[in-house]
Amino acid sequence: MIRLSIIIPFYNVEQYIAQCLDSVFQQDIPEEEYEVICVNDASPDHSRDIVLDYQKRHKNLIMVEHEVNKKLGAARNTGRKIARGKYIWNVDSDDMIAPNCLKEILNCCEENSLDVLLFGYSILRNGTLFEREKKPWAEDGKIYSGKAFWRQQCLKYTGEISPVWTKVLRRHFLDEAGIESPEINMGEDVPYSYKSVLFSQKMMACNIPYYIYRENVASLTGNLKKIPTPNAVYENSFVCGKYMDNLVKLIPVEEKEIIESTRATERFIVMQYERYAPMMLDKDVQELRRLCKKHFFKNFFVLNCLGKKRALKFVKFVFCGTREF
Repeated sequence: MIRLSIIIPFYNVEQYIAQCLDSVFQQDIPEEEYEVICVNDASPDHSRDIVLDYQKRHKNLIMVEHEVNKKLGAARNTGRKIARGKYIWNVDSDDMIAPNCLKEILNCCEENSLDVLLFGYSILRNGTLFEREKKPWAEDGKIYSGKAFWRQQCLKYTGEISPVWTKVLRRHFLDEAGIESPEINMGEDVPYSYKSVLFSQKMMACNIPYYIYRENVASLTGNLKKIPTPNAVYENSFVCGKYMDNLVKLIPVEEKEIIESTRATERFIVMQYERYAPMMLDKDVQELRRLCKKHFFKNFFVLNCLGKKRALKFVKFVFCGTREF
């Protein structure tokens, strides 16, 4: 029986992919009980060769290949479609998981019939592993519905549930709830994670750092901070924001606190264009304006999201070229 599917999309990570794969095979359950699905998103470097070498040594490693780059969210969905595990863990190819953690994770999920297990992470910075001081979750061993968990623990720490890799999820729950990754590169984990938590019937949270996050300046997020391109900024702010807006509409109207906290995250996401536009070259700002203008009516939600003052600034930016941030 396949208890777990670990899905690892990869693109341009030849420097890190071996460490990632070493971590998923340094575990305490037989390889027959889990599968590792590596999705090659048309990587131009030697990452594919490294994965193929690991495949020779590990029969539970499956590689799926995209002929063209389809972006991170789409690659995760590709892995999900062929996954056979009872549970799914999305892992980034430049990160790692903690050694010998799968037995404990899966026993907890299975014994409690969880839809979602939410956990902590440590940070790998310049080769040194740091444990985070923040311990957001009350480790009371309780099983919550997603909405109850949100009301009792998430209102102060909504940002802590955003990373897709801090949770193991029951595959049939994802299917039943219609939860898929938005097929974009930037910010795709936020609506996926929020929806997973909000619509779960049985979930548990702990602060144990089962995941190891690498601070990588060459990652998608790192590149956005260094070189904010028009498409990346547009996707990060407005495409991701639209997914969050659609999610808000699915929350029952009586859940006012949950709606407001989710709307606050949506507002923060949309406002990222204000953060990155001043860092961009003039020609890139003009391209960002063109994208915003082209899709203005499709993204009409932005005006309600931002509020009157910022919405007016957005309209002036799109139609007048005014850069008041």
